[in-house]
Amino acid sequence: MELTFLKRFDENPLLTPADLSPTRDDLHVACTLNPAAVRFGDEILLLVRVGEAIAAEADYVAYLYFDAETGQLDVGRYRKDDPNLHCPDGRGYYYRGRMVLSSMSHLRVARSKDGLRFTFDPAPAIFPANAYEAFGCEDARITFIDGRYYITYTAVSDRGVTVALASTSDFVTYERHGLVFPPYQKDVAIFPEKVRGQYLCRHRPYQSEFNPASIWTAYSPDLHCWGYHEMTLAPKSDTWQEQRVGCGAPPIKTPRGWLEIYHAADRNHRYCLGAMLSDLEHPERIISTSDEPVLQPQANYELEGVFNNCVFSNGLVVDNDGGLTVFYGAGDQVCAAAKTTVEEMTSAAMNK
Repeated sequence: MELTFLKRFDENPLLTPADLSPTRDDLHVACTLNPAAVRFGDEILLLVRVGEAIAAEADYVAYLYFDAETGQLDVGRYRKDDPNLHCPDGRGYYYRGRMVLSSMSHLRVARSKDGLRFTFDPAPAIFPANAYEAFGCEDARITFIDGRYYITYTAVSDRGVTVALASTSDFVTYERHGLVFPPYQKDVAIFPEKVRGQYLCRHRPYQSEFNPASIWTAYSPDLHCWGYHEMTLAPKSDTWQEQRVGCGAPPIKTPRGWLEIYHAADRNHRYCLGAMLSDLEHPERIISTSDEPVLQPQANYELEGVFNNCVFSNGLVVDNDGGLTVFYGAGDQVCAAAKTTVEEMTSAAMNK
C-alpha cells in the first residue's frame, strides 16, 4: 500500500535523455536522473545526473572512463562471448568480478522559472576530473550553509565508490574540495545548520557480511573531517525496506523534528520512498518512520527504464507556505516530481 500524500505532476517526466545533446558526437545520452534541487533567486535549479554511453558494437560491450593521466575520456571493451563477462542488468557489467558501468555520469544544471519546464545548461557543472571519478560523478545533494551552496556527490572508479565535496555561490563556477568519505560510501546529505556546534550529515556505508545497508549519521567541525558516527536507520525484514535504506535530500527542520524523505529497496530490489523524523538535538535518534511508502513505482516511467521499478529522491524544494516538491529519478532514466506539504510528510512519518 502507498500513502496518498504525494501527487505526481501531470507533466512527468520533467526531463528525459532527449532534452540535451551528448558531450561528444560518438556518445548518446542514456539517462537523466536523480536530481538534487534548490531554489536559487527566482529559479528552481536541478543538478541532474546525466549518463552518457558509447555506441554499441556488434561483438563487444563498451564502457567510458576518464583517464587521469591524459585528462581525456577513453573507451574500454570486452568481448560479449568472453566467459568472464557477466551482465546482470542495464546499469553495468562485471568482468572477472569487477564492475564497470554501462554509462558514465556527470552533473549538469537544469533551470526553471515555474518548476515544471526545465532547460539544461549547455555544459556540465561537474564532470569527471581525477582518478577517483574515472567512472563518473553521481547523485548530488545540495545544502546552503553560511552563504554558500555545498554539493556532495558520489565519485565512482576502480578505486571504489567514494563521496566528494564541491561548493558554489552562483552555479556557474565550482570549487572542488576533494573526497570526504572513502569507499564504500554513498548517499551523503549535509544538514542545513549546525547541531550542538557541529556540522552533521547522513551517509550510507555499503552492506557487508556483517552489516546491512543502513543510514548513518556523522559530525564534523569543518565539513571535511567526519567522525562520531552512529547507525541511525537499518533495513527492516519482510517489508518494503528489507534490502537497503539510504538518505535522500538534506533534512528539513520542523517543530516536530528533522523531516526526511529517504529511499529503500525490498528483497526484489524495488525502490520506494519513505518519510522519517529524527530528534532536533540528536538527529542520530529516530523518532518515527512511515510504515508504508509515501511513493512507490506505479507510473510507466517508474516501472520501466534502465533499472525497472525504481523511484529515488535526492532533491526537495520547500515553499514559504509549507508546500513541498519532491524531485526524483524514475526508472533510473528520467526526472519526475510530486507535490505535497511539509505537514503532510510529517504526518506520514508519524503514521497519522
